[in-house]
Amino acid sequence: MSISTKSFFVYLAVALVILSVLTPDVECRRNVLRGRKTVTRRYLRPMAIPAWAVIVLVGLGQLIVGALLYVLMKKLIVDPPVQGNYSMAATDDV
Repeated sequence: MSISTKSFFVYLAVALVILSVLTPDVECRRNVLRGRKTVTRRYLRPMAIPAWAVIVLVGLGQLIVGALLYVLMKKLIVDPPVQGNYSMAATDDV
């Protein structure tokens, strides 16, 4: 692995940790209030970032992944180095 590949994976890991912290999770916590016989349930907590920011981040992520796939496929599939295995035709220049 080269240094740039290692740094890419480090940035990817940090981004995944940040996204996992910011996503809402199910708490399934029951608060029994004194003097009441009802049980209140709270399943979701509010998001740390607004929904429009999530949409923008997902869109940017898709653009970046698409650009990386485009460059990778262009280098490997579309523009492979031409390897000539032919020879010139014999001519009768006598």
